[in-house]
Amino acid sequence: MKSRKVIQWVVYFFAVVGLVFVGGFFALAVSNQYHLGSLVKAFYLTETKYLKDPPTSSLVQGSIRGMVEALGDPYSNYMTKNEYQELGYRLQGSFQGVGIVVGADKDHQVRVIAPIKGSPAAKAGVKSGDVITAINGETTKGMTVDDAVKLIRGEPGTQVELLVYRESSKKELKFKIVRDNITLDSVESEMVKDVPGVGYIQISHFTMKTPQEFNQHLRRLLDKGAKSLILDLRGNPGGDFNSAVEIADMILDKGDIVKIMNRARDSRIFEATSGGLKMPMVVLIDQGSASSSEILAGALKDNKVAVLVGEKSYGKGLVQTVYPLAGGDALLLTTDKYYTPNGIDINQIGIVPDYAVANAEESKADAQMAKALELLRARLQ
Repeated sequence: MKSRKVIQWVVYFFAVVGLVFVGGFFALAVSNQYHLGSLVKAFYLTETKYLKDPPTSSLVQGSIRGMVEALGDPYSNYMTKNEYQELGYRLQGSFQGVGIVVGADKDHQVRVIAPIKGSPAAKAGVKSGDVITAINGETTKGMTVDDAVKLIRGEPGTQVELLVYRESSKKELKFKIVRDNITLDSVESEMVKDVPGVGYIQISHFTMKTPQEFNQHLRRLLDKGAKSLILDLRGNPGGDFNSAVEIADMILDKGDIVKIMNRARDSRIFEATSGGLKMPMVVLIDQGSASSSEILAGALKDNKVAVLVGEKSYGKGLVQTVYPLAGGDALLLTTDKYYTPNGIDINQIGIVPDYAVANAEESKADAQMAKALELLRARLQ
């Protein structure tokens, strides 16, 4: 019996050694195939051979940031603890800066998606579509969106200088803007004075509080006798994904809201489950309407509960997911592409309005609003 047990233990020992060897072999093969071995070696050499003693945390952060930047995706970012906290503040509707949302266009230029209403940037005259060519005298050529945002941000009361190129006028403009604490409600509303029965709601951006704000404003308008609605999403750069879905659910009685799909082509469809706003409705969009505002506009258009008036939207049909990391840092990765209920991919394309109307550059008249009122007058008669 003892000899049999000894033999069994010997067999187990060599089986384990064999598994370790095979596992190590495959790990080495995988690391060589994907150059992970080079990454580990570079990290080790930098830690042990560099002239000075580098902080390990900085090397780790730099490695992660480099991986994300290598994706070439302007919407994926590595965020430090402070940057992650700031993202949380923005989604809650409070942040510091000049009040603009920026993105990268197809030519990798840093472009203003939209200035936030009432912000220092909006008051200074920065407009949707402006290309930021320099920040405090430093060119943005080859600069990532994340790097541009870091230069624009700063303590309230300090000044930042933006040099922008405005394609509509073919002019280069310089703005000196004082940074500020920005706390804004995302929803405003009123009854249209000259047209009885028409309510107006503007959503400037989407935070976690926006659905609650929208519901409160909508109920007030209904109590005041609103029989039709204008929903203004012009200059809305987006924000919280779930908030746009929730508002669409309040308006739609049934139907799909949005479909998202990941790299494995696993899809998820968000459907309307309640609500139903049974009244004529017009949605205003322009080139500053992006991301979550395009989700909402696309859902209302495809389900035929509203007509869209204005200009083609920005075209950000991608969804980002936040993954918290150790030490309070986080990874913001583009994980999904979204499609409107009719299966339309709007990324880098935008949503085309039912009625294309552009406001004149130097005119104070709002031709888009006038068209919306014209359409609703016809429906209310």
